[in-house]
Amino acid sequence: MRTFGRIALGLTFAGGLAPGCGDDTGAAMPTTDASSSGSSGPAVSTGPGTSTAVDDPDSSDGPDPDTGPMPLTCNDGVIDIGELCLLDAVELDVGLAPSDVVLGDLQGDGALDIVTADVFDNTHSVILGDGRGGFADFVPIPAGVGTRGVALGYFDQDRILDMAGANQGTEYVAVYLGDGKGGFTDQQPVAAESGPRAVSIVDIDGDGWGDFISVGEFSEDVTVRRNDGAGDFLPAEVYPVGPEPYDLVVADVDGDGTLDVATCNRGEDTVSVLRGDGTGQLGAEERLVVGGGPRGIAAADMDGDGIVDLVTANFDDDRLGLLHADGMGGWRDLETYVVGLEPYAVSLADLTADGVPELIAVRRGSADVVVFEKVSDGVYDQRGTYILPPNPLSVEVGHLDDDGAPDLVVASSGVNAVSVLMSFP
Repeated sequence: MRTFGRIALGLTFAGGLAPGCGDDTGAAMPTTDASSSGSSGPAVSTGPGTSTAVDDPDSSDGPDPDTGPMPLTCNDGVIDIGELCLLDAVELDVGLAPSDVVLGDLQGDGALDIVTADVFDNTHSVILGDGRGGFADFVPIPAGVGTRGVALGYFDQDRILDMAGANQGTEYVAVYLGDGKGGFTDQQPVAAESGPRAVSIVDIDGDGWGDFISVGEFSEDVTVRRNDGAGDFLPAEVYPVGPEPYDLVVADVDGDGTLDVATCNRGEDTVSVLRGDGTGQLGAEERLVVGGGPRGIAAADMDGDGIVDLVTANFDDDRLGLLHADGMGGWRDLETYVVGLEPYAVSLADLTADGVPELIAVRRGSADVVVFEKVSDGVYDQRGTYILPPNPLSVEVGHLDDDGAPDLVVASSGVNAVSVLMSFP
């Protein structure tokens, strides 16, 4: 279900919809078996062992049958530990077939804005937020051929967000400098290896200037382009990874204070981990099995030990793979969780105010987003399932209004829109 209303200035009002919050619907128990496809390469290890008007939920059609009754604490204006309160998705128009979505404050006004990568018309769509859950109509930004990935970050030192686009049909990443008003300069093509599918903007060498790291699906490698601090980039540094890398994440996975890079390799059911040394150099690839055909990867401290762990969306075997870092540069046993049909992307965030990240997966096969909450070590309960339009491909979490509770944004490729799921604590 969805409703729309439009007012002057192009702001979109997403009407309050049926609450999709609910009780637990069963526990996901881990398994620790996984197998590699046997592809050549390094030895594969399995580890050491517009203002949104929120209507009164009582006037809605009622809860989604998949998620059970709405928690009694929702819509009282108080964020209670353990509650999960999300309205049904409302769609905001973007370009053709958005495949990725990111959130960031492009205007410096404290409000999050939405940016997508639209693969069928080779654009990025920018939707400016008002900080109260409302959004202006999208503005298209020309991009390269086959725009699959997008990232926000700082390339210069003006503290205005810049953008990078991964263009799968090219051999370059497009760099855009932000103007602080929600707009960008024309793209600056910067060479990368073949078929860049995902990109991240980080300061990989600690010099105060933003660099970018991209993953080449066709060339099966990671490209690092370090910023020279004078408006250009140093020559490419290229690192081989596993077959058909689909996504990447940059995080400190070994707790040494430097950034590392991990890719998920759908052609071999693995992740590749490249450890950084703090100077911008990456070490030799370490490859680990995570499950069938991983298409998305995310990083967070999932067990409270202060060390970042990795989670993958395993499209081919309908599972999420959880690799716990051991804090000593290694990994504990892989845990995998059955989460439903064709998980395509995963995000990790605390949606229930208990200090523990939830597993948030978009499932392409069933066109929905599902939330799993940790109950105990190795056990996650399904807390909610929220219906989406066809072909959801990416999910981000952020505070789109001022209620203090996180909201969800999903790239809904099948209807050329982003789906916004607002919280109502």
